[in-house]
Amino acid sequence: MRMFQAIKFTVKTIWNAARPMFLVCLIAQVFIALSSIINTITFKEIIDSANNQQTLFGLSIFGVIIFRSSYELARKIIEGISNYSWSLLDISQAIYMHRAYVDKIATLDISRFEDSSSVGLMKRAFDRLQFQLKLYLKAIIDLISTAIELSVTIVIFFFASPVLSIVIIIANMIPIIVRSRYANGVFMIYRADDETRRKFIYTAKVLIERETLPEIKINRAFNFFKEKFTEIFKKYTGNQIKLEKKYQVLNTISEFAPIAAVFIFTLFIANQLISHAISTGTFIFLFTNVFVFTGALGRLSQNLGHLYADSHFIDEVREFFELKPNIYFPQLTGISKTSLLEKLKNPTISFENVSFAYPHSDAHVLHKINLMIPYGQNLALIGENGAGKTTLVKLLLRMYDPTEGKISVNGIDLKTLPEEILFSIYSTLFQSFGKFYLTVRENLELAAGKKLRDEEMEAYLKFSNAWEFVKTSKHTFNQQLGPEYKDGTDLSGGQWQRLAIARAYAKNAPVLILDEPTSAVDARSEMEIFDRLNKEMQVNTLIFISHRFSTIKDAERIVVLHQGKIVEDGTHARLMENKSKYFDLYTIQAERYKRE
Repeated sequence: MRMFQAIKFTVKTIWNAARPMFLVCLIAQVFIALSSIINTITFKEIIDSANNQQTLFGLSIFGVIIFRSSYELARKIIEGISNYSWSLLDISQAIYMHRAYVDKIATLDISRFEDSSSVGLMKRAFDRLQFQLKLYLKAIIDLISTAIELSVTIVIFFFASPVLSIVIIIANMIPIIVRSRYANGVFMIYRADDETRRKFIYTAKVLIERETLPEIKINRAFNFFKEKFTEIFKKYTGNQIKLEKKYQVLNTISEFAPIAAVFIFTLFIANQLISHAISTGTFIFLFTNVFVFTGALGRLSQNLGHLYADSHFIDEVREFFELKPNIYFPQLTGISKTSLLEKLKNPTISFENVSFAYPHSDAHVLHKINLMIPYGQNLALIGENGAGKTTLVKLLLRMYDPTEGKISVNGIDLKTLPEEILFSIYSTLFQSFGKFYLTVRENLELAAGKKLRDEEMEAYLKFSNAWEFVKTSKHTFNQQLGPEYKDGTDLSGGQWQRLAIARAYAKNAPVLILDEPTSAVDARSEMEIFDRLNKEMQVNTLIFISHRFSTIKDAERIVVLHQGKIVEDGTHARLMENKSKYFDLYTIQAERYKRE
Protein backbone atom coordinates (compact mmCIF):
# COMPACT_ATOMS: atom_id res chain seq x y z
CA MET A 1 0.00 0.00 0.00
CA ARG A 2 2.83 2.39 0.91
CA MET A 3 4.55 1.76 -2.44
CA PHE A 4 1.41 2.64 -4.41
CA GLN A 5 0.94 5.82 -2.35
CA ALA A 6 4.56 6.77 -3.02
CA ILE A 7 4.18 6.11 -6.77
CA LYS A 8 0.96 8.13 -6.91
CA PHE A 9 2.53 11.04 -5.01
CA THR A 10 5.67 11.06 -7.17
CA VAL A 11 3.83 10.91 -10.52
CA LYS A 12 1.33 13.57 -9.44
CA THR A 13 4.11 15.87 -8.21
CA ILE A 14 6.24 15.51 -11.36
CA TRP A 15 3.13 15.90 -13.52
CA ASN A 16 2.45 19.27 -11.88
CA ALA A 17 6.11 20.30 -12.00
CA ALA A 18 7.13 19.32 -15.54
CA ARG A 19 4.31 17.73 -17.52
CA PRO A 20 5.72 18.10 -21.10
CA MET A 21 9.19 16.77 -20.15
CA PHE A 22 7.64 13.89 -18.20
CA LEU A 23 5.61 12.79 -21.25
CA VAL A 24 8.64 13.07 -23.57
CA CYS A 25 10.80 11.00 -21.19
CA LEU A 26 8.10 8.37 -20.79
CA ILE A 27 7.40 7.99 -24.52
CA ALA A 28 11.13 7.93 -25.35
CA GLN A 29 11.79 5.31 -22.70
CA VAL A 30 9.01 3.09 -24.06
CA PHE A 31 10.45 3.38 -27.60
CA ILE A 32 13.94 2.50 -26.34
CA ALA A 33 12.54 -0.44 -24.33
CA LEU A 34 11.24 -2.04 -27.52
CA SER A 35 14.75 -2.18 -29.04
CA SER A 36 15.45 -5.65 -27.63
CA ILE A 37 12.29 -6.97 -29.33
CA ILE A 38 13.28 -5.25 -32.60
CA ASN A 39 16.71 -6.90 -32.34
CA THR A 40 15.25 -10.40 -31.95
CA ILE A 41 12.86 -9.84 -34.88
CA THR A 42 15.77 -8.57 -36.97
CA PHE A 43 17.81 -11.71 -36.22
CA LYS A 44 14.87 -13.90 -37.22
CA GLU A 45 14.31 -12.02 -40.48
CA ILE A 46 18.00 -12.15 -41.43
CA ILE A 47 18.26 -15.92 -40.77
CA ASP A 48 15.01 -16.74 -42.61
CA SER A 49 15.96 -14.47 -45.50
CA ALA A 50 19.41 -16.08 -45.76
CA ASN A 51 17.78 -19.54 -45.79
CA ASN A 52 15.24 -18.44 -48.42
CA GLN A 53 12.41 -19.03 -45.94
CA GLN A 54 9.31 -16.86 -45.58
CA THR A 55 9.81 -13.69 -43.55
CA LEU A 56 7.27 -11.64 -41.55
CA PHE A 57 7.65 -8.43 -43.57
CA GLY A 58 8.72 -9.92 -46.90
CA LEU A 59 12.00 -7.97 -46.86
CA SER A 60 15.24 -9.08 -48.49
CA ILE A 61 18.33 -9.41 -46.33
CA PHE A 62 19.40 -5.92 -47.49
CA GLY A 63 15.98 -4.53 -46.63
CA VAL A 64 16.24 -5.98 -43.11
CA ILE A 65 19.72 -4.43 -42.68
CA ILE A 66 18.43 -1.02 -43.84
CA PHE A 67 15.44 -1.31 -41.47
CA ARG A 68 17.75 -2.22 -38.58
CA SER A 69 20.11 0.69 -39.29
CA SER A 70 17.20 3.15 -39.61
CA TYR A 71 15.80 2.00 -36.27
CA GLU A 72 19.21 2.39 -34.57
CA LEU A 73 19.55 5.91 -35.97
CA ALA A 74 16.06 6.84 -34.74
CA ARG A 75 16.87 5.27 -31.36
CA LYS A 76 20.00 7.40 -30.94
CA ILE A 77 18.10 10.58 -31.80
CA ILE A 78 15.33 9.70 -29.33
CA GLU A 79 17.92 8.85 -26.65
CA GLY A 80 19.43 12.32 -27.08
CA ILE A 81 16.00 13.97 -26.85
CA SER A 82 15.21 11.81 -23.80
CA ASN A 83 18.45 12.70 -22.00
CA TYR A 84 17.95 16.42 -22.68
CA SER A 85 14.30 16.25 -21.54
CA TRP A 86 15.37 14.37 -18.42
CA SER A 87 17.83 17.17 -17.57
CA LEU A 88 15.07 19.77 -18.03
CA LEU A 89 12.68 17.65 -15.95
CA ASP A 90 15.28 17.34 -13.18
CA ILE A 91 15.77 21.12 -13.03
CA SER A 92 12.05 21.88 -13.24
CA GLN A 93 11.05 19.42 -10.52
CA ALA A 94 13.89 20.62 -8.24
CA ILE A 95 12.78 24.25 -8.54
CA TYR A 96 9.11 23.32 -8.17
CA MET A 97 9.68 21.12 -5.11
CA HIS A 98 11.93 23.55 -3.28
CA ARG A 99 9.45 26.37 -3.83
CA ALA A 100 6.64 24.06 -2.68
CA TYR A 101 8.74 23.17 0.39
CA VAL A 102 9.04 26.83 1.39
CA ASP A 103 5.33 27.42 0.73
CA LYS A 104 4.46 24.45 2.94
CA ILE A 105 6.74 25.62 5.75
CA ALA A 106 4.99 29.00 5.58
CA THR A 107 1.61 27.37 6.26
CA LEU A 108 2.76 25.75 9.52
CA ASP A 109 2.38 27.56 12.82
CA ILE A 110 5.39 28.20 15.05
CA SER A 111 4.41 25.51 17.57
CA ARG A 112 5.12 22.90 14.88
CA PHE A 113 8.78 23.96 15.02
CA GLU A 114 8.93 23.16 18.74
CA ASP A 115 7.86 19.56 18.04
CA SER A 116 10.97 17.41 17.50
CA SER A 117 9.20 14.79 15.37
CA SER A 118 7.77 17.46 13.02
CA VAL A 119 11.15 19.21 12.71
CA GLY A 120 12.83 15.87 12.02
CA LEU A 121 10.29 15.15 9.28
CA MET A 122 10.89 18.60 7.73
CA LYS A 123 14.65 18.07 7.61
CA ARG A 124 14.39 14.58 6.14
CA ALA A 125 11.81 15.72 3.56
CA PHE A 126 14.18 18.47 2.42
CA ASP A 127 17.02 15.97 2.04
CA ARG A 128 14.78 13.77 -0.10
CA LEU A 129 13.80 16.60 -2.48
CA GLN A 130 17.26 16.95 -3.95
CA PHE A 131 17.72 13.45 -5.34
CA GLN A 132 15.27 10.86 -3.95
CA LEU A 133 12.24 12.05 -5.90
CA LYS A 134 14.20 12.06 -9.15
CA LEU A 135 15.55 8.54 -8.56
CA TYR A 136 12.12 7.28 -7.61
CA LEU A 137 10.61 8.74 -10.78
CA LYS A 138 13.39 7.13 -12.84
CA ALA A 139 12.51 3.76 -11.28
CA ILE A 140 8.81 4.33 -12.09
CA ILE A 141 9.55 5.15 -15.76
CA ASP A 142 11.91 2.16 -16.00
CA LEU A 143 9.19 -0.01 -14.46
CA ILE A 144 6.65 1.14 -17.06
CA SER A 145 9.01 0.60 -20.01
CA THR A 146 10.15 -2.78 -18.65
CA ALA A 147 6.54 -3.84 -18.11
CA ILE A 148 5.79 -3.03 -21.76
CA GLU A 149 8.85 -4.97 -22.92
CA LEU A 150 7.83 -7.87 -20.69
CA SER A 151 4.26 -7.80 -22.03
CA VAL A 152 5.51 -8.12 -25.62
CA THR A 153 7.70 -11.13 -24.74
CA ILE A 154 4.76 -12.79 -22.94
CA VAL A 155 2.57 -12.30 -26.04
CA ILE A 156 5.31 -14.00 -28.09
CA PHE A 157 5.41 -16.89 -25.61
CA PHE A 158 1.63 -17.15 -25.78
CA PHE A 159 1.61 -17.58 -29.55
CA ALA A 160 4.27 -20.27 -29.25
CA SER A 161 2.46 -22.14 -26.45
CA PRO A 162 -0.33 -20.64 -24.28
CA VAL A 163 0.12 -23.28 -21.59
CA LEU A 164 3.89 -22.91 -21.30
CA SER A 165 3.63 -19.09 -21.30
CA ILE A 166 1.42 -19.29 -18.19
CA VAL A 167 3.89 -21.75 -16.57
CA ILE A 168 6.80 -19.37 -17.27
CA ILE A 169 4.92 -16.39 -15.81
CA ILE A 170 3.95 -18.23 -12.62
CA ALA A 171 7.45 -19.68 -12.18
CA ASN A 172 9.07 -16.25 -12.49
CA MET A 173 6.63 -14.61 -10.09
CA ILE A 174 7.92 -16.75 -7.19
CA PRO A 175 11.41 -15.13 -6.92
CA ILE A 176 9.87 -11.67 -7.45
CA ILE A 177 7.59 -12.18 -4.45
CA VAL A 178 10.54 -13.42 -2.34
CA ARG A 179 12.73 -10.44 -3.30
CA SER A 180 9.98 -7.87 -2.78
CA ARG A 181 9.17 -9.24 0.67
CA TYR A 182 12.83 -9.04 1.64
CA ALA A 183 13.50 -5.63 0.04
CA ASN A 184 12.49 -3.68 3.14
CA GLY A 185 14.76 -5.78 5.33
CA VAL A 186 18.01 -4.72 3.67
CA PHE A 187 20.09 -2.78 6.16
CA MET A 188 20.06 0.98 5.93
CA ILE A 189 20.02 3.17 9.03
CA TYR A 190 17.73 5.67 7.32
CA ARG A 191 14.98 3.05 7.22
CA ALA A 192 15.01 2.75 11.01
CA ASP A 193 12.30 4.26 13.18
CA ASP A 194 12.21 8.04 13.48
CA GLU A 195 13.88 8.29 16.89
CA THR A 196 16.74 5.93 15.96
CA ARG A 197 17.40 7.94 12.78
CA ARG A 198 17.41 11.23 14.65
CA LYS A 199 19.82 9.89 17.27
CA PHE A 200 22.14 8.62 14.53
CA ILE A 201 22.08 11.93 12.62
CA TYR A 202 22.57 13.95 15.80
CA THR A 203 25.52 11.78 16.90
CA ALA A 204 27.19 12.34 13.52
CA LYS A 205 26.41 16.06 13.50
CA VAL A 206 27.59 16.82 17.03
CA LEU A 207 31.13 15.66 16.13
CA ILE A 208 31.62 18.48 13.62
CA GLU A 209 29.56 21.33 15.09
CA ARG A 210 31.64 24.32 16.12
CA GLU A 211 29.66 24.68 19.34
CA THR A 212 30.33 21.10 20.49
CA LEU A 213 33.58 19.95 18.85
CA PRO A 214 36.01 21.88 21.11
CA GLU A 215 34.52 20.34 24.26
CA ILE A 216 34.55 16.84 22.72
CA LYS A 217 38.17 17.36 21.66
CA ILE A 218 39.33 18.63 25.06
CA ASN A 219 37.49 15.85 26.92
CA ARG A 220 38.79 13.22 24.47
CA ALA A 221 35.20 12.01 24.13
CA PHE A 222 35.58 10.47 20.67
CA ASN A 223 35.51 6.92 22.06
CA PHE A 224 32.23 7.79 23.77
CA PHE A 225 30.67 8.74 20.43
CA LYS A 226 32.24 5.76 18.69
CA GLU A 227 30.50 3.51 21.19
CA LYS A 228 27.32 5.53 20.71
CA PHE A 229 27.42 4.79 16.97
CA THR A 230 27.94 1.10 17.68
CA GLU A 231 25.04 1.06 20.15
CA ILE A 232 22.68 2.64 17.59
CA PHE A 233 23.74 0.26 14.83
CA LYS A 234 23.41 -2.81 17.03
CA LYS A 235 19.98 -1.71 18.23
CA TYR A 236 18.71 -1.48 14.66
CA THR A 237 20.61 -4.41 13.11
CA GLY A 238 19.74 -7.09 15.67
CA ASN A 239 17.71 -9.21 13.22
CA GLN A 240 19.64 -8.35 10.04
CA ILE A 241 21.83 -11.47 9.94
CA LYS A 242 18.84 -13.76 10.50
CA LEU A 243 16.91 -11.97 7.74
CA GLU A 244 19.86 -12.22 5.35
CA LYS A 245 20.25 -15.98 5.94
CA LYS A 246 16.52 -16.61 5.50
CA TYR A 247 16.44 -14.55 2.29
CA GLN A 248 19.42 -16.31 0.68
CA VAL A 249 17.90 -19.75 1.32
CA LEU A 250 14.44 -18.78 0.03
CA ASN A 251 15.80 -16.84 -2.93
CA THR A 252 18.03 -19.71 -4.05
CA ILE A 253 15.15 -22.20 -3.87
CA SER A 254 12.72 -19.84 -5.64
CA GLU A 255 15.14 -19.43 -8.59
CA PHE A 256 14.78 -23.16 -9.42
CA ALA A 257 11.23 -22.67 -10.76
CA PRO A 258 12.02 -20.19 -13.60
CA ILE A 259 15.07 -22.23 -14.66
CA ALA A 260 12.90 -25.36 -14.94
CA ALA A 261 10.14 -23.48 -16.84
CA VAL A 262 12.61 -22.04 -19.37
CA PHE A 263 14.22 -25.48 -19.80
CA ILE A 264 10.84 -27.05 -20.62
CA PHE A 265 9.99 -24.24 -23.08
CA THR A 266 13.38 -24.58 -24.81
CA LEU A 267 12.85 -28.33 -25.23
CA PHE A 268 9.40 -27.61 -26.69
CA ILE A 269 10.63 -25.17 -29.38
CA ALA A 270 13.66 -27.40 -30.15
CA ASN A 271 11.28 -30.28 -30.82
CA GLN A 272 9.23 -28.00 -33.13
CA LEU A 273 12.39 -27.04 -35.03
CA ILE A 274 13.41 -30.70 -35.49
CA SER A 275 9.90 -31.58 -36.71
CA HIS A 276 10.03 -28.58 -39.12
CA ALA A 277 6.98 -27.00 -37.47
CA ILE A 278 8.94 -23.72 -37.21
CA SER A 279 11.80 -22.20 -39.20
CA THR A 280 15.34 -21.74 -37.97
CA GLY A 281 14.73 -17.99 -37.72
CA THR A 282 11.58 -18.53 -35.67
CA PHE A 283 13.48 -20.89 -33.34
CA ILE A 284 16.21 -18.24 -32.84
CA PHE A 285 13.50 -15.61 -32.35
CA LEU A 286 11.72 -17.68 -29.66
CA PHE A 287 14.96 -18.81 -28.05
CA THR A 288 16.28 -15.22 -27.88
CA ASN A 289 12.92 -14.10 -26.53
CA VAL A 290 13.61 -16.26 -23.47
CA PHE A 291 16.66 -14.13 -22.66
CA VAL A 292 14.83 -10.89 -23.42
CA PHE A 293 12.04 -12.04 -21.09
CA THR A 294 14.47 -13.05 -18.36
CA GLY A 295 16.36 -9.74 -18.60
CA ALA A 296 13.18 -7.67 -18.57
CA LEU A 297 11.83 -9.68 -15.65
CA GLY A 298 15.06 -9.16 -13.73
CA ARG A 299 14.87 -5.40 -14.31
CA LEU A 300 11.18 -5.41 -13.36
CA SER A 301 12.00 -7.26 -10.15
CA GLN A 302 14.85 -4.85 -9.41
CA ASN A 303 12.66 -1.80 -10.02
CA LEU A 304 9.84 -3.21 -7.89
CA GLY A 305 12.29 -3.91 -5.09
CA HIS A 306 13.69 -0.40 -5.39
CA LEU A 307 10.22 1.17 -5.42
CA TYR A 308 9.09 -0.94 -2.48
CA ALA A 309 12.19 -0.33 -0.36
CA ASP A 310 12.48 3.41 -1.10
CA SER A 311 8.76 4.12 -0.76
CA HIS A 312 9.57 4.92 2.87
CA PHE A 313 11.70 7.89 1.75
CA ILE A 314 9.04 9.24 -0.59
CA ASP A 315 6.43 8.64 2.09
CA GLU A 316 8.30 11.08 4.33
CA VAL A 317 8.07 13.76 1.65
CA ARG A 318 4.35 13.01 1.24
CA GLU A 319 3.81 13.10 5.01
CA PHE A 320 5.59 16.45 5.20
CA PHE A 321 3.29 17.98 2.58
CA GLU A 322 0.31 16.57 4.49
CA LEU A 323 1.39 18.14 7.82
CA LYS A 324 -1.35 20.27 9.34
CA PRO A 325 -0.75 23.30 11.58
CA ASN A 326 -1.69 23.08 15.24
CA ILE A 327 -2.93 26.67 15.16
CA TYR A 328 -5.22 27.87 12.36
CA PHE A 329 -5.36 31.51 11.37
CA PRO A 330 -8.50 32.94 9.75
CA GLN A 331 -8.44 34.41 6.25
CA LEU A 332 -9.54 37.96 5.50
CA THR A 333 -13.21 37.94 4.53
CA GLY A 334 -15.43 40.96 4.07
CA ILE A 335 -13.34 43.43 6.03
CA SER A 336 -10.33 44.76 4.14
CA LYS A 337 -6.75 44.53 5.29
CA THR A 338 -6.47 48.31 5.45
CA SER A 339 -9.59 48.60 7.61
CA LEU A 340 -8.38 45.92 10.05
CA LEU A 341 -4.93 47.48 10.33
CA GLU A 342 -6.58 50.79 11.12
CA LYS A 343 -8.46 49.15 14.02
CA LEU A 344 -5.20 47.74 15.34
CA LYS A 345 -3.34 51.03 15.18
CA ASN A 346 -1.65 51.95 18.46
CA PRO A 347 -2.30 48.45 19.87
CA THR A 348 -3.23 47.93 23.52
CA ILE A 349 -2.68 44.32 24.59
CA SER A 350 -4.97 42.65 27.11
CA PHE A 351 -4.73 39.29 28.93
CA GLU A 352 -8.01 38.23 30.55
CA ASN A 353 -7.89 35.28 32.99
CA VAL A 354 -5.30 33.53 30.82
CA SER A 355 -4.12 30.08 31.89
CA PHE A 356 -1.95 27.74 29.85
CA ALA A 357 -0.53 24.20 29.93
CA TYR A 358 1.74 22.87 27.18
CA PRO A 359 0.40 20.03 25.00
CA HIS A 360 0.69 16.58 26.59
CA SER A 361 1.13 18.16 30.03
CA ASP A 362 -1.37 18.71 32.84
CA ALA A 363 0.84 21.21 34.69
CA HIS A 364 -0.22 24.82 34.09
CA VAL A 365 2.65 27.17 33.24
CA LEU A 366 0.43 30.25 33.59
CA HIS A 367 -2.46 30.71 36.04
CA LYS A 368 -5.25 33.30 35.65
CA ILE A 369 -3.08 36.04 34.15
CA ASN A 370 -4.77 39.45 33.96
CA LEU A 371 -2.57 42.07 32.34
CA MET A 372 -3.16 45.16 30.21
CA ILE A 373 -0.26 46.70 28.29
CA PRO A 374 -1.17 50.17 26.98
CA TYR A 375 0.37 51.26 23.69
CA GLY A 376 3.72 52.99 24.10
CA GLN A 377 4.57 51.44 27.46
CA ASN A 378 8.07 50.23 28.34
CA LEU A 379 7.38 46.98 30.19
CA ALA A 380 9.85 44.54 31.77
CA LEU A 381 8.90 40.95 32.55
CA ILE A 382 11.02 39.34 35.25
CA GLY A 383 11.01 36.18 37.31
CA GLU A 384 13.04 33.09 37.99
CA ASN A 385 13.51 30.39 35.34
CA GLY A 386 10.24 28.59 34.66
CA ALA A 387 8.11 31.47 35.94
CA GLY A 388 6.30 31.72 32.59
CA LYS A 389 7.87 34.82 31.02
CA THR A 390 8.75 33.32 27.62
CA THR A 391 5.48 31.38 27.56
CA LEU A 392 3.62 34.68 27.90
CA VAL A 393 5.42 35.93 24.77
CA LYS A 394 4.63 32.68 22.90
CA LEU A 395 0.93 33.19 23.61
CA LEU A 396 1.15 36.75 22.32
CA LEU A 397 2.59 35.40 19.06
CA ARG A 398 -0.04 32.61 18.93
CA MET A 399 2.61 29.94 18.96
CA TYR A 400 0.01 28.40 21.28
CA ASP A 401 -3.50 29.36 22.31
CA PRO A 402 -4.45 29.81 25.99
CA THR A 403 -5.95 26.80 27.72
CA GLU A 404 -8.34 29.25 29.34
CA GLY A 405 -9.02 32.95 28.97
CA LYS A 406 -8.55 35.43 26.14
CA ILE A 407 -5.83 37.63 24.67
CA SER A 408 -6.88 40.64 22.63
CA VAL A 409 -5.42 43.65 20.84
CA ASN A 410 -7.59 46.78 20.94
CA GLY A 411 -10.44 44.51 22.01
CA ILE A 412 -10.01 42.15 19.02
CA ASP A 413 -9.37 38.50 19.95
CA LEU A 414 -6.00 37.25 18.61
CA LYS A 415 -7.78 34.14 17.30
CA THR A 416 -9.73 36.29 14.82
CA LEU A 417 -6.61 37.91 13.30
CA PRO A 418 -5.04 36.59 10.07
CA GLU A 419 -1.42 35.53 10.48
CA GLU A 420 -0.04 38.35 8.33
CA ILE A 421 -1.94 40.99 10.33
CA LEU A 422 -0.99 39.53 13.73
CA PHE A 423 2.73 39.30 12.95
CA SER A 424 2.77 42.83 11.53
CA ILE A 425 2.08 44.07 15.08
CA TYR A 426 5.22 42.54 16.59
CA SER A 427 8.94 42.64 16.05
CA THR A 428 10.56 39.92 18.14
CA LEU A 429 14.00 38.85 19.26
CA PHE A 430 14.15 35.51 21.07
CA GLN A 431 16.85 34.41 23.46
CA SER A 432 17.89 31.74 20.95
CA PHE A 433 18.07 34.24 18.08
CA GLY A 434 18.81 33.31 14.47
CA LYS A 435 22.27 33.47 12.96
CA PHE A 436 21.64 34.04 9.27
CA TYR A 437 24.73 33.33 7.19
CA LEU A 438 23.76 35.96 4.64
CA THR A 439 25.17 39.41 3.98
CA VAL A 440 24.61 42.16 6.55
CA ARG A 441 22.28 43.86 4.08
CA GLU A 442 20.22 40.68 3.59
CA ASN A 443 20.00 40.19 7.35
CA LEU A 444 18.37 43.59 7.76
CA GLU A 445 16.17 43.42 4.64
CA LEU A 446 14.69 40.03 5.51
CA ALA A 447 13.39 41.60 8.74
CA ALA A 448 12.33 44.91 7.19
CA GLY A 449 10.52 43.13 4.35
CA LYS A 450 11.79 45.66 1.81
CA LYS A 451 14.91 47.08 0.21
CA LEU A 452 16.79 49.44 2.51
CA ARG A 453 18.93 52.49 1.81
CA ASP A 454 22.46 52.58 3.20
CA GLU A 455 21.50 55.39 5.60
CA GLU A 456 18.63 53.32 7.02
CA MET A 457 20.85 50.29 7.57
CA GLU A 458 23.51 52.40 9.23
CA ALA A 459 20.91 53.83 11.63
CA TYR A 460 19.64 50.36 12.60
CA LEU A 461 23.18 49.08 13.13
CA LYS A 462 24.15 52.12 15.21
CA PHE A 463 21.05 51.59 17.35
CA SER A 464 22.29 48.12 18.38
CA ASN A 465 26.03 48.99 18.50
CA ALA A 466 26.60 46.67 15.52
CA TRP A 467 27.86 49.49 13.29
CA GLU A 468 31.25 49.53 15.05
CA PHE A 469 32.18 46.08 13.67
CA VAL A 470 30.23 46.30 10.38
CA LYS A 471 31.90 49.54 9.27
CA THR A 472 35.37 47.98 9.66
CA SER A 473 34.51 44.84 7.68
CA LYS A 474 35.83 44.44 4.14
CA HIS A 475 32.48 44.85 2.35
CA THR A 476 30.45 46.69 5.06
CA PHE A 477 26.74 46.17 4.19
CA ASN A 478 27.57 43.51 1.61
CA GLN A 479 29.84 41.57 3.95
CA GLN A 480 29.14 37.84 3.80
CA LEU A 481 28.70 36.29 7.24
CA GLY A 482 29.76 32.71 8.00
CA PRO A 483 33.36 31.42 7.97
CA GLU A 484 32.51 28.55 5.59
CA TYR A 485 31.84 30.95 2.71
CA LYS A 486 34.35 32.75 0.51
CA ASP A 487 35.31 36.09 2.11
CA GLY A 488 32.85 35.22 4.88
CA THR A 489 33.52 36.43 8.39
CA ASP A 490 32.36 34.98 11.68
CA LEU A 491 30.99 37.05 14.52
CA SER A 492 31.31 36.62 18.26
CA GLY A 493 28.21 35.74 20.28
CA GLY A 494 27.77 39.37 21.33
CA GLN A 495 28.17 40.65 17.76
CA TRP A 496 25.58 38.19 16.47
CA GLN A 497 23.19 39.36 19.19
CA ARG A 498 23.74 43.01 18.33
CA LEU A 499 23.00 42.25 14.67
CA ALA A 500 19.84 40.40 15.77
CA ILE A 501 18.73 43.49 17.76
CA ALA A 502 19.29 45.60 14.62
CA ARG A 503 17.10 43.16 12.68
CA ALA A 504 14.32 43.40 15.25
CA TYR A 505 14.51 47.19 15.16
CA ALA A 506 14.55 47.26 11.33
CA LYS A 507 11.08 45.73 11.16
CA ASN A 508 9.72 48.91 12.75
CA ALA A 509 6.64 47.23 14.24
CA PRO A 510 4.47 48.99 16.87
CA VAL A 511 5.37 46.39 19.54
CA LEU A 512 8.98 45.31 20.08
CA ILE A 513 9.44 42.12 22.14
CA LEU A 514 12.93 41.24 23.37
CA ASP A 515 13.72 38.04 25.28
CA GLU A 516 17.12 38.35 27.02
CA PRO A 517 18.28 40.68 24.23
CA THR A 518 21.73 41.44 25.67
CA SER A 519 22.69 38.14 27.35
CA ALA A 520 25.86 37.88 25.21
CA VAL A 521 26.61 41.60 24.97
CA ASP A 522 29.28 43.38 27.00
CA ALA A 523 28.21 45.74 29.80
CA ARG A 524 29.04 48.98 27.93
CA SER A 525 27.12 47.98 24.81
CA GLU A 526 24.22 46.75 26.94
CA MET A 527 23.95 50.10 28.68
CA GLU A 528 24.11 52.03 25.39
CA ILE A 529 21.54 49.77 23.72
CA PHE A 530 19.03 50.12 26.55
CA ASP A 531 19.57 53.87 26.74
CA ARG A 532 18.63 54.04 23.06
CA LEU A 533 15.71 51.64 23.56
CA ASN A 534 14.29 53.78 26.36
CA LYS A 535 14.67 56.88 24.17
CA GLU A 536 13.61 55.48 20.77
CA MET A 537 10.70 53.35 22.02
CA GLN A 538 8.84 56.14 23.81
CA VAL A 539 6.29 56.11 20.97
CA ASN A 540 6.04 52.33 20.49
CA THR A 541 5.54 49.53 23.00
CA LEU A 542 8.59 47.74 24.38
CA ILE A 543 8.22 44.39 26.16
CA PHE A 544 11.45 42.82 27.31
CA ILE A 545 12.57 39.91 29.44
CA SER A 546 15.84 40.13 31.30
CA HIS A 547 17.57 38.79 34.39
CA ARG A 548 19.83 41.83 34.67
CA PHE A 549 18.34 44.36 37.08
CA SER A 550 20.66 47.06 35.76
CA THR A 551 18.50 47.13 32.64
CA ILE A 552 15.18 46.31 34.33
CA LYS A 553 15.13 49.13 36.88
CA ASP A 554 14.81 51.83 34.20
CA ALA A 555 11.65 50.26 32.74
CA GLU A 556 8.48 52.30 32.98
CA ARG A 557 6.68 49.28 34.41
CA ILE A 558 7.91 45.99 35.86
CA VAL A 559 5.75 42.85 36.07
CA VAL A 560 7.06 40.08 38.33
CA LEU A 561 6.05 36.47 37.56
CA HIS A 562 6.39 33.62 40.04
CA GLN A 563 5.25 30.06 39.37
CA GLY A 564 3.01 31.20 36.50
CA LYS A 565 1.29 34.02 38.40
CA ILE A 566 1.71 37.79 38.47
CA VAL A 567 2.85 38.54 42.01
CA GLU A 568 3.93 42.18 41.61
CA ASP A 569 3.37 45.04 39.17
CA GLY A 570 4.84 48.54 39.39
CA THR A 571 7.90 50.75 39.00
CA HIS A 572 11.33 49.89 40.36
CA ALA A 573 10.99 52.37 43.22
CA ARG A 574 7.56 51.13 44.24
CA LEU A 575 8.54 47.46 44.09
CA MET A 576 11.64 48.12 46.18
CA GLU A 577 9.42 49.78 48.78
CA ASN A 578 7.17 46.69 48.88
CA LYS A 579 10.15 44.56 49.97
CA SER A 580 8.60 41.49 48.39
CA LYS A 581 9.68 39.15 45.54
CA TYR A 582 11.23 41.85 43.36
CA PHE A 583 13.13 43.29 46.33
CA ASP A 584 14.50 39.84 47.18
CA LEU A 585 15.63 39.12 43.62
CA TYR A 586 17.20 42.57 43.23
CA THR A 587 18.99 42.33 46.58
CA ILE A 588 20.41 38.88 45.81
CA GLN A 589 21.85 40.09 42.48
CA ALA A 590 23.16 43.32 44.00
CA GLU A 591 24.94 41.39 46.78
CA ARG A 592 26.56 39.14 44.22
CA TYR A 593 27.85 42.13 42.25
CA LYS A 594 29.25 43.62 45.49
CA ARG A 595 31.11 40.40 46.28
CA GLU A 596 32.54 40.31 42.75
